[in-house]
Amino acid sequence: MNPQSPHIPGPPESPEPPRQLVEIADAVSHPAVSRVGLTTTAEGRWALMIRIRPGTPLPLKEVEAVCAGYPIVYQEAPSELPVARPAYPALGE
Repeated sequence: MNPQSPHIPGPPESPEPPRQLVEIADAVSHPAVSRVGLTTTAEGRWALMIRIRPGTPLPLKEVEAVCAGYPIVYQEAPSELPVARPAYPALGE
């Protein structure tokens, strides 16, 4: 579990995530968590995507306790926000 390595999700095993997983994602709250979402594992299982603050020790036991056996993919949130730039500056856009 390396939160700095890129996560490559696989095709989902079902078109919609399980309702229980959606409810868990909506309820997750922890001081080290910056965002929570859904993703799939490389095998296609639905999973929680937990964005954590850089340097957070893993796993987060409080989050793992409420995940009801679903996989968790931890990713470090970027330390700097992305900068929005024009897509085609030569064209004035």
